[in-house]
Amino acid sequence: MDQKKNLTLEGISGKNFLFIMNSVAMIAVSIYLTVHFYDVLYPTKLGGAGSLCDISSFFNCDAATYSKLSNLAGVPISFFGLVVGVLFLFTSLMPGEALERTASAVAKYNFIGCVALFVFSLVALGSLCPFCTLYYALSGIAAFLLWKHGINSWVPDFKVTAFWGVILLAGAAFMYQTTKGKEDSNSKLSASIVGQYRTLQDLGEPDTESPYKIHMATEKWMDAPIRITVFSDFQCPFCKVVAEQIPQLVRRYGAKINVQYMFYPLDAKCNSNIKGRFHQSACDAAVVAACDQKKFVEVHDDIFANQEKLDGGALVDVSKRHGLVGCLERKDLTDTVIGMINQGAKFNIKSTPTLIVNGKKIEGTIPNGQFFAIFDDILNGK
Repeated sequence: MDQKKNLTLEGISGKNFLFIMNSVAMIAVSIYLTVHFYDVLYPTKLGGAGSLCDISSFFNCDAATYSKLSNLAGVPISFFGLVVGVLFLFTSLMPGEALERTASAVAKYNFIGCVALFVFSLVALGSLCPFCTLYYALSGIAAFLLWKHGINSWVPDFKVTAFWGVILLAGAAFMYQTTKGKEDSNSKLSASIVGQYRTLQDLGEPDTESPYKIHMATEKWMDAPIRITVFSDFQCPFCKVVAEQIPQLVRRYGAKINVQYMFYPLDAKCNSNIKGRFHQSACDAAVVAACDQKKFVEVHDDIFANQEKLDGGALVDVSKRHGLVGCLERKDLTDTVIGMINQGAKFNIKSTPTLIVNGKKIEGTIPNGQFFAIFDDILNGK
């Protein structure tokens, strides 16, 4: 151990200030990940967790959140990262040799754990959590600062470790009780939702399968235990909520779920069931999305991402970005959209979004947790 070096014992130097800011960032990221953990697994609002951490199918926090390593006995793993960040901040603001030696040792073991989680995400999950990766980087910076400029030690001080161990255990006990309470509440709500779903009339599958698939786990539509048909309008705000939920559902049930899209624009231009131009760009948006089946998912996502600007000409930009030419002039595409609208008659579609889950109609949006309860019940019955 080199005791001549120290990072925190001489007050707020430039290096210590960097350590302070890095510690604050670790705390902030850990808090976000902890909140995200509860938002995703125990949602209390429409659409579940926000999309700040959901960048793409590869860069997203949900895959990590759903994994077995997201928590230890009900305590989100991000909580342990939070305690580490607080330890580092406390060390920088209340300096002491024993405290810095402990922080130095913890930083090394913490970073080793971060590397292991990083590898696990790439190999086992096939994705990276952006905020987790940011925490890994911040952990690396903390370990480097303490190794390069601080008291370099692999052995923590016993008394300091015992003190922070008590804090960690007390915090973990609180988090465990929080998780347990949410699980109990979620269980009661889930039982009610499943009961309601079971009583719904089985209307059967759409008469004609849609060629526009969002996700297919099986080659044949009926082979998946969970089948969702989405009747949707590109200018419907709650349809956008469902569009953002679908990738989260797929990440959890990817090998067991098929999802297809049915155009149902609330626009009299192509939908004879609608009186007036309620959503004046909805029909055109549907035609553009129908233009190329192979590009449907990316065009679908792009249109919803620009939902608020569709009446302002955003469809032209979407078409250019995806190389779609002359779509709005093709009568066959309009006929395709109208054909899907007509399929809604079987299910008495009156509003969007309307989801047909294994033949049963769910109108509007529901939280992810309620979808999970329904899907788990379906799978348990197989």
